[in-house]
Amino acid sequence: MGWIGGIEQYDGRVWELHPLAVKPEYQGQGVGRALVADFEQQVRSRGGLTVWLGTDDENNRSSLSNVNLYTNVWEHIQNVQNLRNHPFGFYQKLGYVITGVLPDANGIGHPDIFMAKRV
Repeated sequence: MGWIGGIEQYDGRVWELHPLAVKPEYQGQGVGRALVADFEQQVRSRGGLTVWLGTDDENNRSSLSNVNLYTNVWEHIQNVQNLRNHPFGFYQKLGYVITGVLPDANGIGHPDIFMAKRV
């Protein structure tokens, strides 16, 4: 149905959630939520404090796409809108917050959105 992976960083205090994949026919049924919850528990049990992730906007699914984020980046983040079911909305429901962006990570106007959560 799906799978999840993680990368230990900062001497185990921080873990990158990467990747998370759920087969399309199982999306919206709680599989991703369960995988993330289990991952967070695994991180806690290993002494981890924070989980972070990057969620790309390659397909213009958020208001952070196709704008010059180098001009007042924090205003863009503060006013972010989920235009077409971008995955950042899924992670927000799980308690993750946007902590930054990497402008043009996937080409001009296509950022990577960084999110994190204390576990």
